[in-house]
Amino acid sequence: MLTRLIIQNYAIIPQLDLQFQPGLSVITGETGAGKSILLGALGLALGRRADFRILQDEDSKCIVEAHFEVHDHPHLVELFTREGLDFDSNIICRREISGGGRSRSFVNDTPVQLKWLQELTGHLIELHQQHDNLALQSKEYQVNVLDTLCGSTSLYNEYRTIYNQLLQLKSELHKTKEIELSSARRKDFLQFQIEELENAKLTPGETEKLEETQNILKHAETIDLTLEQLQKILNEGPHSINTQLTTLVKQIDSVRHVSPPLSSIGERIDALRLEVQDLALESGRLEGLVQKEPANLARVESRLNQLYSLFKKYQSKDETEIITQFIALKKELEELSSVADQIENLEKKISDTNHSLQKTADRLSKMRRNGSGKIIPQMTVLLHELGMPNGQFSIKIDPLTSPAPDGMDDIQFFFSANKGVAVQPIQVVASGGELSRLSLALKSLYAAQSKLPTIIFDEIDTGISGEVAWRMGQLIRTLAKGHQVLMITHSPQIAVHAQVQYHVSKISTGKKDISAIELLNPNQRLVEIAKMLSGDPPSKEALANAKSLVKSVKD
Repeated sequence: MLTRLIIQNYAIIPQLDLQFQPGLSVITGETGAGKSILLGALGLALGRRADFRILQDEDSKCIVEAHFEVHDHPHLVELFTREGLDFDSNIICRREISGGGRSRSFVNDTPVQLKWLQELTGHLIELHQQHDNLALQSKEYQVNVLDTLCGSTSLYNEYRTIYNQLLQLKSELHKTKEIELSSARRKDFLQFQIEELENAKLTPGETEKLEETQNILKHAETIDLTLEQLQKILNEGPHSINTQLTTLVKQIDSVRHVSPPLSSIGERIDALRLEVQDLALESGRLEGLVQKEPANLARVESRLNQLYSLFKKYQSKDETEIITQFIALKKELEELSSVADQIENLEKKISDTNHSLQKTADRLSKMRRNGSGKIIPQMTVLLHELGMPNGQFSIKIDPLTSPAPDGMDDIQFFFSANKGVAVQPIQVVASGGELSRLSLALKSLYAAQSKLPTIIFDEIDTGISGEVAWRMGQLIRTLAKGHQVLMITHSPQIAVHAQVQYHVSKISTGKKDISAIELLNPNQRLVEIAKMLSGDPPSKEALANAKSLVKSVKD
């Protein structure tokens, strides 16, 4: 249960430390005094969206702490363990909002993610506000209420998970089919490029070697003439360098013993003669390598033109870059060729998921139909207790032909407040006061099977007064036997059923208005209920009426 609420610097509440008790507590006060602001602050501690306009003093933090005391709640233990926190039966949820717009969340002084705080407090408290009565008219809300009351929420969540998987698979299939349609021409183009490069038989470094050969072939005649001249000078005829050096070597050999320095010169000339002979042999071999036929040059230039064209087409500087592209093109073609297999696999997954979804939908429909058969008579009894003796309630569940987000059922709540009038959809026939009673009746059924320790009602008694309000108060008091119930109300007939009453008032300090809340003692409570009956100040008759109402409350 909620045991304490501490508020600092929230809207017109500068400071508040409020203690709560078990059973039914009501919060009363004039419109605009700050009752809803109090719940707004509590909502902040529960992880609801922060509105930074609530900061009255932007130089000070807004801090809201909600203290809970829980017992025998294994799911909470599991939740704390999953988050790596030690479980304690006293749980403090704190939210801090700074002037810079920063929001921080804590549980038992440990920083936590806002999403986890929301999950935690969802097991501790339920806040039912006036607009929830209007939400009862929506089909989505009705489905949620039905699944909650039937105990089929977990099965619904299972269905929703499979349904979302199916949507994702269908979206993936659609995209893959689009790829298949757009890839037909791409595949043809890739195939053409791959065949072109395969036929080109590229080898790294080929262009460089061909350019060398091209340059030699272009100058073949000049090279041959030079080699021929080189042969003549080096080694042919009586005046060739080789012949003359040979003659010199012989002459030096004849006088080498006479002049030692000539011996060294002779050796050097002999080495030079051997070098000349070697040059002559090398030039002779080169003569055979250069081929003068124009066809050879034409073949080289044709191949070079082919390579240059490929370099330009594929925006590459050499064969290595084109070969890299060739490998990438083959990989892309393989991936495009596998699209058909992907489509086949996706279609099988969709078929299997559809089958699983249908089975889950059938189980969900069965639970809903069985559960609605038990809910209808219980709702009828509660509506009678809430001042609608001829009230009728029914739930229509029609099968759908295809899966929908909420299952394969078209669910609609029907209602009639008058005898002899057929039930019609709630959104068509229910007035504001009737919606309040319908909502409270459904909430009572839900609370009976819920483990939520605390329920808060924020002015759900709209459009209700007199005897009907009295009966609503009785029902809420009964509900408070199994839960802590906090209720904001303007109805004295409801307020008298509470064990505890708080009063909210707005106080003007001269510079600004602030909201204050106090726990009323029995005498103060009588006066407050009398004010609610007749106005301020209350009349003697109103005070007497208040006493009478309080005394008539029975457990």
